[in-house]
Amino acid sequence: MSFGLTPQRRWIAFDMTTGSTLSETADNVTCVLDIHSNLAMNMGNFGLDRFSSSGNYSVWVPLVDNEGVAVTGLTSCGAVLVANRDFSRVAAGHMSGDATFVNGWCDYLMNNRAGVRPAFMLWGTGTSGSRKTGGKVLMQYMKALKLSPSKAPAVASCGSILLARSSRGKAFASYDVRFEFRRTGQAVRTFSERNPLAELLSQFSMLQDFDNSADLTNYTMLLVTLGTYVGESVTLQFAPDKQKTLIVEQGPALMQKYAPKVAQLPADYQKAFRSFNIFKAFPALRI
Repeated sequence: MSFGLTPQRRWIAFDMTTGSTLSETADNVTCVLDIHSNLAMNMGNFGLDRFSSSGNYSVWVPLVDNEGVAVTGLTSCGAVLVANRDFSRVAAGHMSGDATFVNGWCDYLMNNRAGVRPAFMLWGTGTSGSRKTGGKVLMQYMKALKLSPSKAPAVASCGSILLARSSRGKAFASYDVRFEFRRTGQAVRTFSERNPLAELLSQFSMLQDFDNSADLTNYTMLLVTLGTYVGESVTLQFAPDKQKTLIVEQGPALMQKYAPKVAQLPADYQKAFRSFNIFKAFPALRI
């Protein structure tokens, strides 16, 4: 079974065992691991440096009811989440750049000392990821983990994806790169309204991620994401000419609207923000 998201259909939730769609949201889920949030946190307990130099792949993470594991910040990247039969253990991977097969991680999932065995897999391709490449790599994972198509649902064009334990397993996916679920544990950043500075620093890191690669697609994703922070809907574009038009026409207003938040950042973060590559490529966006 497979699902697809678009700017018009931005959200999907479904039962992992039946494939039936759900009307609920992830508000009742506590995320114990969000792999996108690894940039400034110690992820050692989750084994994310053991399996690949391209992307991050976790060890089995124990879950109780209404806990989950997420992969967020997806654009061209892919996500893979693997669960045991009762969803009490979940492991996840954030495939950097595009869908990638990591044999060492699959060996760990199949041959770990605890005897945990893969029974389900949740697959996601980013909003600008290659479905053709993703499909081929998905088949590699299914073969390596000995899973049938009915046990490996996929979501195309998602910016974030979450697998949670309940009486069964529940999948949540969003076209947006950020999820509004509860977070806990050392490996995640907190987006709580009770900690405004933490939220601002998390926003900065997300924008910095996109700015690190100096091309029109990443600049476009930076502005799409920035739009979510200031309450403006920005439609993602894929054609280079339309991307450039979006940046030139909508970028200055979005930056001006975000300026008050930049002013609340610590001085070194403000300086780093104003040194973003996007301002060098498009000086009219400077604030």
